Amino acid sequence: MFAVGQIPEGIQTTSFGFFLLFFYNQVLGLSGFLASMAIVIAIVVDAIGDPIIGTWSDGVRSRWGRRHPFMYAGAIPFALCFYLLFSPPSGMSEMQVFAWLIVFSVLMRTTQSIYSIPHTSLTAELSNDYQERTLLSSMRSAFQSVGNLMVFLIGLMIFFAATPEYPNGQLNPEAYPKFGFVFALIIFVGVILTALGTHSHIPYLPQAGVDIKRFRFKQVLSEASMAFGFRSFKSIVSTAVLFGMTMGMVSALSIYLGTLYFQFSLEQIALSFPASTLGGFIGAALTTPLGRIFKEKKTLLIAGLLWYAVWNTAPIILSLLGLFPAPGEPILFYLVMTSNAICAMGIGMLTVMLYSMIADVTDQHEEKHGSRSEGIYFAASSFAAKAIGGFGVVISGVVVDLAGIQRNATVETIDPESLRTLAMAMGPGVLILIGITALAASFYDLTSAEHKRVSARIAAAS
Repeated sequence: MFAVGQIPEGIQTTSFGFFLLFFYNQVLGLSGFLASMAIVIAIVVDAIGDPIIGTWSDGVRSRWGRRHPFMYAGAIPFALCFYLLFSPPSGMSEMQVFAWLIVFSVLMRTTQSIYSIPHTSLTAELSNDYQERTLLSSMRSAFQSVGNLMVFLIGLMIFFAATPEYPNGQLNPEAYPKFGFVFALIIFVGVILTALGTHSHIPYLPQAGVDIKRFRFKQVLSEASMAFGFRSFKSIVSTAVLFGMTMGMVSALSIYLGTLYFQFSLEQIALSFPASTLGGFIGAALTTPLGRIFKEKKTLLIAGLLWYAVWNTAPIILSLLGLFPAPGEPILFYLVMTSNAICAMGIGMLTVMLYSMIADVTDQHEEKHGSRSEGIYFAASSFAAKAIGGFGVVISGVVVDLAGIQRNATVETIDPESLRTLAMAMGPGVLILIGITALAASFYDLTSAEHKRVSARIAAAS
């Protein structure tokens, strides 16, 4: 039931990353730059709120513990703001559309954080075992894939199905409010299920100390400063920032790449996502047994990054070199789908390792400072990844404008040079960004032996 709570986050992440820029740019006519800037403003504002929520929940004392009051409180606002984000009133000017996108992006992401930061913090609280945390993270990753898959399958095959008026169903403005309503309902149910399903464990979770001080904003800065005092945490945050930046760009541009560069139909794109989701499942599932073979979590994290980079960019780079089937050839779809499924194994693996490694760093904090502060660690990591990683969305908007991809662009109307610019960003550009990300991950220095020593010191002091 803890892992079920990742479904709402999978829905939000996929909808925000895959559909939102396309909806506001291609359907509502907002420029790529303005649309991406609105999204980034929302990400940055949300990022600032994350450490506040994390520190606040660390210090809450209630009969429902530290995390559950926030999880329950976030259910309705999170779902409602998601719906409104995809249901703007008709007839607005471009600047009104821009304002609507900013306001409800900010509200949706903030209300999501009220739920998700406390929920994610449970990864470190439900177990203090080195390998079991990897298992918990694997389960979370698997259920996030379920949320991702639901968005793609239900969205592309039902709400955005082709009609006589809209052969490209994603250009149908009437589909988006219906899409928003159904997934807002699923988000609400998912949040309530995970809160209720873990409620019985509240007495066994770490509680705020009796000497906890009243929450103050400077407390956030103080605790965040303590978190960034650990080299391993700085490495993980840097890795999350760079990977978040890359994935922000990839998610926002993938619909352009699939429909315009590779010339896939929306039905084909929808069919490719079950394969990618299966790859993510396999990668997440393999992480636990691989962790018993490769004791250092850093090894699996870097391996996941490099695996993703190679298989994600190979079809694009080979296509640019003229070594891949041309658009329209039947074999092209199956080759790209297979490559995406294989690269998703790397995403499943590295996502699991990121959260598992952050959970381990919280033990370093307890050994050094004598208190449990899971919330601030997961929130501080989220803050940095969102605040800086959001520029991946800016990059995508800039790529759209620089490439000259016009509104309602089709295969017949788009300039071939625009497609080449798009492919260069999604191929060699992504490969370079992931290489830098792997370098950042190499500085993580919390080994399995060191964690064992830390855990023994904590046990002896308790």
